[in-house]
Amino acid sequence: MQISYAATPPQIDGLFSPGEWDAFQPASGFIQMEPDKGQDATEITQVYTSFDSSNIYVAFSCTQGSSNPIMANIQTRDRVTGGDDAVILILDTYGDKRSAYGFTVNPLGTQTDYKITDDGRNINHEWDTEWEAAAGRSDAGWVCEMAIPFGSIKYRASDEVWGINFGRILISNLETSWWSGEMADNFRISQGGSLSGMQVPAKPKRLMLFPYVSLRYENSDITGQYNKLKPDAGGDILVNLSSNFSLNATINPDFASVEGDLVKIDLSGWEVNFPDKRLFFQEGNEMFAMRYRPFYSRRIGDINYGLKFTGKAGGYAMNILNVMSTENTERGLPAAFYTVARVKKDIFKSSTIGAILVDKSDFDTTYTRSFGLDWILNPGERWKISGQLLGSYPGDLLKHSGGFLRVAHESNKHHVHLRYTLLGENLADNINQTGFLRDDDRHELDADLSYTFWFNESFMRYIRIFFGNKVFWGIDGKLRGYNFRDNIRFYLVNNFSYRFYFDYSYQIRRSSDASGQPTDLHFYNYFLENELGYNTDASSNASLSFTTGRNFNRNMKILRGGVALQALDGLTVKYNISWLDFKPDTLSIPGIRLEHSTLLNILTLDYYFTNDLWIRVFGQHNSYDKRVYLYGQFGWRFKPPFGALYLIYAGDNYFNHFEKRYYDHRTIFLKLTYPIGF
Repeated sequence: MQISYAATPPQIDGLFSPGEWDAFQPASGFIQMEPDKGQDATEITQVYTSFDSSNIYVAFSCTQGSSNPIMANIQTRDRVTGGDDAVILILDTYGDKRSAYGFTVNPLGTQTDYKITDDGRNINHEWDTEWEAAAGRSDAGWVCEMAIPFGSIKYRASDEVWGINFGRILISNLETSWWSGEMADNFRISQGGSLSGMQVPAKPKRLMLFPYVSLRYENSDITGQYNKLKPDAGGDILVNLSSNFSLNATINPDFASVEGDLVKIDLSGWEVNFPDKRLFFQEGNEMFAMRYRPFYSRRIGDINYGLKFTGKAGGYAMNILNVMSTENTERGLPAAFYTVARVKKDIFKSSTIGAILVDKSDFDTTYTRSFGLDWILNPGERWKISGQLLGSYPGDLLKHSGGFLRVAHESNKHHVHLRYTLLGENLADNINQTGFLRDDDRHELDADLSYTFWFNESFMRYIRIFFGNKVFWGIDGKLRGYNFRDNIRFYLVNNFSYRFYFDYSYQIRRSSDASGQPTDLHFYNYFLENELGYNTDASSNASLSFTTGRNFNRNMKILRGGVALQALDGLTVKYNISWLDFKPDTLSIPGIRLEHSTLLNILTLDYYFTNDLWIRVFGQHNSYDKRVYLYGQFGWRFKPPFGALYLIYAGDNYFNHFEKRYYDHRTIFLKLTYPIGF
């Protein structure tokens, strides 16, 4: 499509004012990807585009008849990733058919932004930027307007043609459609369209400051801080060196003080991976989304300062950073320098090859260093060949290295892959100093198969099946385990669903006996899960499941229930309950983190006065350690997404079984971030 210059910029208010978009030719003709692949979309969508010296403007006009009621409940920013009606804008600003910026808006005007890489196969929802959006109802359905500042995205100023695509989600019909034609899968950048006529500024907004001030009041048996009042300050700096390169700096950034991590029930015995919400790491963090991650930013705790350079030119994308962490006396960790250099090169039509170097050094001359190569090759619309090679120091290189090779054939309906992995017996010792690796010492062969059957004119909407299989053995050639996973899900026209999941695994864990001699522990783990659900593909839903099986030499039963609903206008209620029963419960296995019998309750209440002014109350109760956690948040984004005022209360009370005593931790936290642009 051709884009035109807007002499008078549109008002981003979710209304089509008379004459506001009449001068621009709309794009239309959306094609379904699901459920009726290749057919015309069931509702008409028209999209208008324009630009001026500051922004690119996009407007959606969405027809929606009475047979497809508008469904939208989500008002939390960055959470519109499914479950609500929505429109999607994809901007491939480099025209490289591999990476893009994504912007999603639902009929409530709730915004979600993200970075897309590897031709749609990796999406970083932690990325945030400044942009405007508004939505409103119309006589025929609903409309959405967006304004994306050129200073909020990277691009090559000399390009007059960008890649572009538009999508629409219609929840009542479980329908996803795209403007560019029949897509093999969602967010496939290489299958998008083109936007010609772009005239973009060579030097967008040059400098952004993100200073924050905070005040923390703490009363804690855990930290030993009583009636402690602690002020703090710091911030981030963004310098746009050009339209395609930027420099980020941070001084004393705040680590995970506004949003906490939800309790996760994990039966694997391995460490759980969590996202990083710190502003400094958001830009370019998608480049570290590898199967085996030499760099995992949450390994870096509190930071004194850091510097980062990101951008793309000549088919090379790069992310280079250096960070100094503070000393952690509680864990006995000294201050350290972290240096990371990551480069990815575009090759062929939509493929990439990359390299990474990660170094951690402290002031005692202790260091850990890792390096690697990775590739994602797309020889066709549905074929993918990916792989990775890793090495690390100190120590024997063969014992501290590894990698994998994977061949896959996939679309929105099916996925099949075969992968071979080799990980040295001591690789995790080095990698987990700076990265994330759950296990090592293995040869592994795994193969997954999934398929979705869509039905027309039937009581069934779809049936989705999945089979996952893997076997792994040690570097010494001895069998270490295998795993079989089978899943089938039925989704009916009346929005009821049923899912059956079976998981069986055999594991050998290396340990030591009472005399210190090495020994092997053998475990036969399995579980069978039955789940009933209602409307589980939408944001308002309910589900109930029962699981039985065996977990690390214990019999296990799990009962889970959950409900999410829009109780009132602006009020969302979510409640989840999990009952875990293990027999015996007091089992202790060296080197394995075990869940214990418990009743876990999680209740979340969100009340939105507007999309940028809200109150959130979140409570968790865990019966095993008699833990009660209460979290309250008042949030006001006066300059979204970065300019915000937060008032937080967090109270945590629990029983320590080892010390046979209760602990109490209470915090009141006030934080103000005020972005300043030059």
